Amino acid sequence: MRQLDLHCIIDETAFSWTVFLTRLCAGGALLYISIGGLLFYREFLYNIAAFHFPLPVGISLLVTGLFLGLLLVLGWFTRIAAAAAVLCMGAVSLVFFGANFNKIYVALVLLMAASLLPAALLGPGKISLDYRNAVSRAKKNFRG
Repeated sequence: MRQLDLHCIIDETAFSWTVFLTRLCAGGALLYISIGGLLFYREFLYNIAAFHFPLPVGISLLVTGLFLGLLLVLGWFTRIAAAAAVLCMGAVSLVFFGANFNKIYVALVLLMAASLLPAALLGPGKISLDYRNAVSRAKKNFRG
């Protein structure tokens, strides 16, 4: 029998745009949840106290969510930020929704994890600060 030799041809521009748009949406959602927690800080801190966590833990979750959202949108430290954003989004939304495991909460966390999985596993693509930094380092190292 003859063996098949199939190759997957990936358009790098389409891949980069896809990863950029998923990073943008996921980072925007994380920014939205974090800013919502800061704007409605009384409810957020009340929910933190109901979990018997110290208040600095809640504030650090929100600040971490803000920074991770910005890192995702900009594409800086993308793989680390994407992996950490899934955990941070889960914790922030758990507190934000008051551990009310309804369908919207589960869908939010699952969509966040699914949208950040390509960026965490495959990298940021060409539309990111990581890519620009890698190109500038490569040009600096290979100058004649």
